[in-house]
Amino acid sequence: MNTKELGALGERIAEMFLAIKGYEVVRRNFVFAGREIDLIVRRGSQLVAVEVKLRRGTRFGEAVEAVNSRKLSRIHLALENALDRMDEPLEPRVDLVVIDIGSGMNDMRVRHIEAVS
Repeated sequence: MNTKELGALGERIAEMFLAIKGYEVVRRNFVFAGREIDLIVRRGSQLVAVEVKLRRGTRFGEAVEAVNSRKLSRIHLALENALDRMDEPLEPRVDLVVIDIGSGMNDMRVRHIEAVS
């Protein structure tokens, strides 16, 4: 599986995981001024930008370690643009869904981390 395929897999896993928790997908791969949000979901009055990170094995650390403050600030900027396009006032939030898969692809841990910044 190449990097693009792993990314797409991670986004599908995150989408299913969030649906189970009661979130509705509003947009996938939203881009504004070169900044991308993997998933924009909604639950109640909250509009949530979700950054999805998947790591296979621990050679480069856990998936959560791949998200830095620069990435989060870019997501916030794109989320503000997405909010401007909505017909109703919603509360913005940025979450992470991190997926760590064992190197043998036989075990997986999915975590939803709310309000990361």
